[in-house]
Amino acid sequence: MQLRDLLTDIPVSQDAVVPLAIKQLMRESLNIADDWQRAETLLLKAQAELPEELELQVALYKLYAYSNRFEESLSFINSVLETAAKIVGFENDWRTLKADTADWQHATGATRLYLYSLKAAGFVNLRKGNIELAIEVLTKLQELDPLDQVGGSVVYEMAMRIVEDE
Repeated sequence: MQLRDLLTDIPVSQDAVVPLAIKQLMRESLNIADDWQRAETLLLKAQAELPEELELQVALYKLYAYSNRFEESLSFINSVLETAAKIVGFENDWRTLKADTADWQHATGATRLYLYSLKAAGFVNLRKGNIELAIEVLTKLQELDPLDQVGGSVVYEMAMRIVEDE
């Protein structure tokens, strides 16, 4: 996996201006498996320079999740959820959110990143063995994103297979 792979599938709007630091990161020819520490250093440096760019935090939580560093991943996931909720103007606690809290059906920008990060929270909790919490998060994601814009159904199906196998 290349460093740019952590940034390419992040759900940003088509008309978003991509900062130069992120463009430079995407040009880095760096295989994460070969030089994990350098990838982390580059992402942390960019995130420190551009703390308002949620996409960098998403790339970091993906990097940590893929590396089984679940607590660090969850820390960044929670940061994105909190910041995205503040930007959009709704409660940070995903448990309290309803279908009419935001325009979930046409999710763009911070709203879409919020949904995407809920999916990530479900995935990371599933990987950690917190199956009950993962299912709770993923069920809420299905309620908020019935069109499955961020692909939460794939992670939900994984969780259901684990439950069935137990």
